[in-house]
Amino acid sequence: MTIYRLPANTPRSFYRGDGRIGRFRGVRPADDPYYPEDWIASTTSRHGAAPAGLTTLPDGRSLAEAIAADPVWWLGERHVAEHGADPAILVKLLDAGERLPLHVHPDRRFAASHLASPYGKTEAWVIVSAEPGAAVHLGFARDVEPGELAGWVADQRIDRMLDATNRVPVRAGDAILCPAGLPHAIGAGVLMVEVQEPTDFSVLLEWAGFDVDGPAAGHLGLG
Repeated sequence: MTIYRLPANTPRSFYRGDGRIGRFRGVRPADDPYYPEDWIASTTSRHGAAPAGLTTLPDGRSLAEAIAADPVWWLGERHVAEHGADPAILVKLLDAGERLPLHVHPDRRFAASHLASPYGKTEAWVIVSAEPGAAVHLGFARDVEPGELAGWVADQRIDRMLDATNRVPVRAGDAILCPAGLPHAIGAGVLMVEVQEPTDFSVLLEWAGFDVDGPAAGHLGLG
Protein backbone atom coordinates (compact mmCIF):
# COMPACT_ATOMS: atom_id res chain seq x y z
CA MET A 1 0.00 0.00 0.00
CA THR A 2 1.24 3.47 -0.91
CA ILE A 3 0.40 6.28 1.52
CA TYR A 4 0.62 9.88 0.33
CA ARG A 5 1.00 12.64 2.91
CA LEU A 6 -0.57 15.63 1.21
CA PRO A 7 0.69 19.14 1.90
CA ALA A 8 -1.65 22.05 2.56
CA ASN A 9 -3.22 23.32 -0.67
CA THR A 10 -4.26 26.91 -0.11
CA PRO A 11 -4.98 29.05 -3.18
CA ARG A 12 -5.09 32.77 -2.46
CA SER A 13 -8.56 34.22 -2.01
CA PHE A 14 -10.24 37.64 -1.85
CA TYR A 15 -11.47 37.36 1.74
CA ARG A 16 -9.60 36.95 5.01
CA GLY A 17 -9.21 33.95 7.28
CA ASP A 18 -8.24 34.08 10.94
CA GLY A 19 -5.63 31.34 11.27
CA ARG A 20 -8.13 28.65 12.27
CA ILE A 21 -6.97 26.13 9.64
CA GLY A 22 -3.38 26.29 10.89
CA ARG A 23 -4.49 25.93 14.50
CA PHE A 24 -6.80 23.06 13.55
CA ARG A 25 -3.87 21.30 11.87
CA GLY A 26 -1.53 22.08 14.74
CA VAL A 27 0.82 24.24 12.67
CA ARG A 28 1.71 27.92 12.74
CA PRO A 29 -0.93 29.97 10.86
CA ALA A 30 0.24 31.84 7.78
CA ASP A 31 1.14 35.49 8.27
CA ASP A 32 -0.93 36.46 5.22
CA PRO A 33 -4.65 36.11 6.08
CA TYR A 34 -5.74 35.80 2.44
CA TYR A 35 -5.29 32.02 2.40
CA PRO A 36 -8.52 31.05 4.19
CA GLU A 37 -9.20 27.77 2.38
CA ASP A 38 -7.47 24.39 2.11
CA TRP A 39 -8.56 22.38 -0.93
CA ILE A 40 -8.07 18.80 0.20
CA ALA A 41 -6.95 16.17 -2.37
CA SER A 42 -8.21 18.51 -5.08
CA THR A 43 -8.39 17.88 -8.81
CA THR A 44 -10.29 21.17 -9.24
CA SER A 45 -8.50 24.40 -10.16
CA ARG A 46 -9.38 28.00 -9.53
CA HIS A 47 -11.61 29.19 -12.39
CA GLY A 48 -9.34 30.76 -14.98
CA ALA A 49 -6.28 30.41 -12.74
CA ALA A 50 -4.99 26.83 -13.11
CA PRO A 51 -2.95 25.25 -11.62
CA ALA A 52 -4.03 27.13 -8.47
CA GLY A 53 -6.26 24.80 -6.45
CA LEU A 54 -4.77 21.56 -7.75
CA THR A 55 -3.16 19.26 -5.20
CA THR A 56 0.48 18.36 -5.91
CA LEU A 57 1.80 14.99 -4.78
CA PRO A 58 5.22 14.64 -3.11
CA ASP A 59 6.65 13.25 -6.38
CA GLY A 60 5.75 16.48 -8.22
CA ARG A 61 2.76 15.18 -10.16
CA SER A 62 -0.63 16.78 -9.73
CA LEU A 63 -3.21 14.50 -8.15
CA ALA A 64 -5.32 14.97 -11.28
CA GLU A 65 -2.48 13.59 -13.45
CA ALA A 66 -1.97 10.63 -11.14
CA ILE A 67 -5.66 9.72 -11.14
CA ALA A 68 -5.88 10.05 -14.94
CA ALA A 69 -2.97 7.62 -15.28
CA ASP A 70 -4.53 4.95 -13.02
CA PRO A 71 -8.10 5.83 -12.09
CA VAL A 72 -9.08 2.40 -10.78
CA TRP A 73 -6.18 2.36 -8.30
CA TRP A 74 -7.15 5.77 -6.96
CA LEU A 75 -10.94 5.68 -7.17
CA GLY A 76 -12.01 2.05 -7.39
CA GLU A 77 -13.84 0.12 -10.08
CA ARG A 78 -17.38 1.12 -9.04
CA HIS A 79 -16.58 4.82 -9.02
CA VAL A 80 -14.76 4.66 -12.36
CA ALA A 81 -17.66 2.75 -13.90
CA GLU A 82 -20.00 5.63 -12.98
CA HIS A 83 -17.79 8.72 -13.18
CA GLY A 84 -14.68 7.73 -15.11
CA ALA A 85 -11.45 9.32 -13.87
CA ASP A 86 -13.36 12.21 -12.29
CA PRO A 87 -13.46 12.19 -8.46
CA ALA A 88 -16.71 14.19 -8.81
CA ILE A 89 -16.24 15.99 -5.49
CA LEU A 90 -14.24 18.79 -3.86
CA VAL A 91 -13.65 19.02 -0.11
CA LYS A 92 -12.34 22.17 1.56
CA LEU A 93 -11.54 23.54 4.95
CA LEU A 94 -12.89 27.10 5.05
CA ASP A 95 -12.00 29.69 7.69
CA ALA A 96 -14.22 32.77 7.62
CA GLY A 97 -12.18 35.50 9.28
CA GLU A 98 -14.74 38.00 7.99
CA ARG A 99 -18.25 37.63 6.61
CA LEU A 100 -18.10 36.36 3.04
CA PRO A 101 -20.05 38.35 0.43
CA LEU A 102 -23.56 37.33 -0.46
CA HIS A 103 -23.31 35.15 -3.56
CA VAL A 104 -24.92 32.31 -5.49
CA HIS A 105 -23.67 29.30 -7.43
CA PRO A 106 -24.98 28.00 -10.78
CA ASP A 107 -26.81 24.70 -10.95
CA ARG A 108 -25.93 21.86 -13.31
CA ARG A 109 -28.37 22.90 -16.03
CA PHE A 110 -26.97 26.44 -16.19
CA ALA A 111 -23.38 25.17 -15.97
CA ALA A 112 -23.92 22.73 -18.83
CA SER A 113 -25.60 25.38 -21.01
CA HIS A 114 -23.28 28.32 -20.32
CA LEU A 115 -20.08 27.12 -18.66
CA ALA A 116 -19.27 23.86 -20.49
CA SER A 117 -19.33 21.96 -17.19
CA PRO A 118 -21.35 18.94 -16.08
CA TYR A 119 -21.28 20.29 -12.53
CA GLY A 120 -22.81 23.27 -10.81
CA LYS A 121 -21.92 23.98 -7.21
CA THR A 122 -24.24 22.56 -4.59
CA GLU A 123 -22.49 22.59 -1.21
CA ALA A 124 -22.84 20.98 2.20
CA TRP A 125 -21.22 22.53 5.28
CA VAL A 126 -20.16 20.79 8.48
CA ILE A 127 -19.34 23.35 11.18
CA VAL A 128 -16.08 22.48 12.97
CA SER A 129 -16.06 25.51 15.26
CA ALA A 130 -17.99 28.75 15.59
CA GLU A 131 -17.51 31.82 17.74
CA PRO A 132 -20.43 32.88 19.95
CA GLY A 133 -23.07 34.57 17.82
CA ALA A 134 -21.72 33.19 14.52
CA ALA A 135 -24.28 32.69 11.78
CA VAL A 136 -24.76 32.06 8.08
CA HIS A 137 -27.19 33.77 5.70
CA LEU A 138 -29.16 31.20 3.73
CA GLY A 139 -31.74 32.17 1.10
CA PHE A 140 -34.25 35.00 1.19
CA ALA A 141 -36.91 35.06 3.88
CA ARG A 142 -39.50 36.48 1.48
CA ASP A 143 -40.17 36.58 -2.23
CA VAL A 144 -37.71 38.98 -3.86
CA GLU A 145 -38.60 40.10 -7.38
CA PRO A 146 -35.78 40.02 -9.99
CA GLY A 147 -35.97 43.78 -10.51
CA GLU A 148 -35.70 44.45 -6.78
CA LEU A 149 -32.66 42.22 -6.46
CA ALA A 150 -31.06 43.72 -9.57
CA GLY A 151 -31.44 47.19 -8.03
CA TRP A 152 -29.85 46.10 -4.76
CA VAL A 153 -26.94 44.55 -6.63
CA ALA A 154 -26.40 47.51 -8.96
CA ASP A 155 -26.42 49.98 -6.06
CA GLN A 156 -24.65 47.56 -3.68
CA ARG A 157 -27.42 47.88 -1.10
CA ILE A 158 -25.86 45.28 1.14
CA ASP A 159 -28.07 46.20 4.08
CA ARG A 160 -31.22 45.54 2.06
CA MET A 161 -29.95 42.20 0.75
CA LEU A 162 -28.81 40.91 4.13
CA ASP A 163 -31.99 42.08 5.86
CA ALA A 164 -33.97 39.97 3.39
CA THR A 165 -32.03 36.76 4.10
CA ASN A 166 -32.59 34.03 6.65
CA ARG A 167 -29.91 34.49 9.33
CA VAL A 168 -29.15 31.02 10.75
CA PRO A 169 -27.06 30.77 13.94
CA VAL A 170 -24.49 27.95 13.81
CA ARG A 171 -22.39 25.99 16.27
CA ALA A 172 -19.90 23.14 16.13
CA GLY A 173 -21.46 19.93 14.79
CA ASP A 174 -24.15 21.59 12.67
CA ALA A 175 -24.59 20.39 9.07
CA ILE A 176 -26.20 22.61 6.43
CA LEU A 177 -27.08 21.94 2.80
CA CYS A 178 -26.76 24.89 0.41
CA PRO A 179 -28.26 23.96 -2.98
CA ALA A 180 -27.01 25.61 -6.15
CA GLY A 181 -29.04 28.73 -6.91
CA LEU A 182 -29.60 29.70 -3.27
CA PRO A 183 -28.16 33.10 -2.24
CA HIS A 184 -25.93 32.69 0.80
CA ALA A 185 -23.11 34.15 2.86
CA ILE A 186 -20.95 32.58 5.56
CA GLY A 187 -20.57 34.75 8.63
CA ALA A 188 -17.33 35.62 10.40
CA GLY A 189 -15.96 33.34 13.10
CA VAL A 190 -16.72 30.01 11.42
CA LEU A 191 -14.42 27.10 10.55
CA MET A 192 -16.13 24.50 8.40
CA VAL A 193 -15.62 21.49 6.18
CA GLU A 194 -17.24 22.25 2.84
CA VAL A 195 -18.21 19.30 0.63
CA GLN A 196 -19.22 20.46 -2.83
CA GLU A 197 -19.46 19.78 -6.52
CA PRO A 198 -15.99 20.12 -8.08
CA THR A 199 -16.17 23.62 -9.58
CA ASP A 200 -15.10 27.17 -8.72
CA PHE A 201 -18.15 29.01 -10.05
CA SER A 202 -19.57 31.90 -8.00
CA VAL A 203 -21.79 34.84 -8.91
CA LEU A 204 -21.26 37.68 -6.43
CA LEU A 205 -24.27 39.73 -5.44
CA GLU A 206 -21.97 41.75 -3.18
CA TRP A 207 -18.43 42.94 -3.85
CA ALA A 208 -18.07 46.33 -2.19
CA GLY A 209 -15.19 46.24 0.30
CA PHE A 210 -13.71 42.98 -0.98
CA ASP A 211 -10.48 42.61 -2.94
CA VAL A 212 -12.20 41.42 -6.10
CA ASP A 213 -10.62 42.29 -9.43
CA GLY A 214 -11.89 42.25 -12.99
CA PRO A 215 -14.92 43.73 -14.74
CA ALA A 216 -18.37 43.89 -13.24
CA ALA A 217 -19.37 40.98 -15.47
CA GLY A 218 -16.79 38.83 -13.67
CA HIS A 219 -14.68 36.01 -15.01
CA LEU A 220 -17.29 33.47 -16.18
CA GLY A 221 -17.62 34.98 -19.64
CA LEU A 222 -21.31 35.76 -19.20
CA GLY A 223 -21.20 39.53 -19.68
